[in-house]
Amino acid sequence: MPTRTATARPGAWAEAVEILAAAWHFFARNYPVALAFGALASVQRFLSVSGTADWAGGVGGELFTAAARFLFVAWLARALLRDRSVEWAEAGARWSAWMSRRWATILASTGLLIVFLIVFKAIPDALAGRVGGIDESTWMSWELAIKNVTVIPFTMVWMTVLLAARPLSPEAALEPPSERSPAG
Repeated sequence: MPTRTATARPGAWAEAVEILAAAWHFFARNYPVALAFGALASVQRFLSVSGTADWAGGVGGELFTAAARFLFVAWLARALLRDRSVEWAEAGARWSAWMSRRWATILASTGLLIVFLIVFKAIPDALAGRVGGIDESTWMSWELAIKNVTVIPFTMVWMTVLLAARPLSPEAALEPPSERSPAG
């Protein structure tokens, strides 16, 4: 297996896993913040699906959840990008160059996201039908309440690391524009 040097990059799958690990590390370190924002959405979703509060099921409830998620992403972007020495005037060009060079990493990350979708959405939903004594609205209420403080904020962290923090990192500028991401 080749060693990684200052000029060599890992393959797309290895880099996608590296980005996933960096996102997990950030998420675990900052879980109280993710929990606080996620709890707001969890309560709204739980109340909406269970039919316990009329306000939660309407437009007001959706706007409440959207605002909580928007504020989390704003905090997340600030926390992840605060130490970047990139001038905003350069950000677009650097982002575009990184995306062009790392398209295979983005595809590999998409593959990982699909695996997560199957594991954390499709399988639990399939198993929910086999669990006796739980009606659909109760299952969905708890599922959404749990996912809003776990899977959803983690995915937001992961995608922000992939699509913002990595492209605007100091290391991203050091790569020659002609270099292409290997499909490995």
